[in-house]
Amino acid sequence: MMPTALRGVIVAALAATMGAPLLGGAAFGLVTVAAAPAAQARVIDRVVAVVNDEVVTLSELEDLLAPVIRQIEALDDPVLREQQRQKQMRRGLDDLIGQKLVAQEGIRRRISIRGDEVGAHLERVKSRQGWDDDKLRLYLAAQGLNLADFRAQVREQLLRQKVIRSAIGSRIGVSETELRDYYRSRLTQANADYEVEAAHIALPVPTNATATEEAAIRQQATELLARARGGEDFAALARQYSRAPGAEEGGVLGSFRRGVIDPDIEAAVFALETGAIGGPTRTSYGYHVIKCLEKRKLPPAPFEESKGALERELTDKKLQEELGKWIEELKRKAFVEVRL
Repeated sequence: MMPTALRGVIVAALAATMGAPLLGGAAFGLVTVAAAPAAQARVIDRVVAVVNDEVVTLSELEDLLAPVIRQIEALDDPVLREQQRQKQMRRGLDDLIGQKLVAQEGIRRRISIRGDEVGAHLERVKSRQGWDDDKLRLYLAAQGLNLADFRAQVREQLLRQKVIRSAIGSRIGVSETELRDYYRSRLTQANADYEVEAAHIALPVPTNATATEEAAIRQQATELLARARGGEDFAALARQYSRAPGAEEGGVLGSFRRGVIDPDIEAAVFALETGAIGGPTRTSYGYHVIKCLEKRKLPPAPFEESKGALERELTDKKLQEELGKWIEELKRKAFVEVRL
């Protein structure tokens, strides 16, 4: 990913070990590395699903969806707000059921993750970002996490990754013909051969922020956007207000092509022309005001040079398709009762 402190940075760094991106939300949210911390004690909780001999509680579901629900609560239309809330609750519960099934399959297959595997991933994250331990802790603190929380989340995700590849890896194969066809299709995609250099002002939204607190942070981002568009020095604003690693360098994210950075940031950056400023853009980290420092068109890389990356990308696409089928197979074999 790797510009600086965005969720996609961590996701891509975690993906590197397996040679393909970690499986994402297309199936059941396996890459949520900056999720809310464990549920605080509640006087009342209830079971919203039973998955074989395990339960999914309402508090688990609420914690998973906390960042999304806060955004939904900001909607003015109460009918739309409730519709979106119910939609996300159902989707989130399906994600949690899938995660439970994969974890149970890992136990059945006696698959585990060693501590040194987790440590190696953390080193990859820091290496890609040029972070030291202090900068990593700063990023995690903005997510409401400490290093122990993050290590636990990394372990869970690596375990899911290993279980999935053990179960369906043999179903995936990419031929030379498929690769060449995929390469030709990529050449025709709009803006696929652009590279941008960008900077951002990042204002984190704590995981336990209320809707009112989030609205205040968004308002601050909107004001900073207006100041930057009004002619104030963007780098100076980033140094003063940004709370992500790299702020001291003026918020520079670096240069990157598509498929490298957080999708929300990517969409915002590639929609800008050189010198333009956009936002506020919401990510799992918080709100971002973004400046496109330079946008340049690049000649397409020869097939042989891009073959490895294309193979990983196409393999991941196939893996996502097979993953959905496999999860449905697990559901058919399991006892699943939804009580939402």
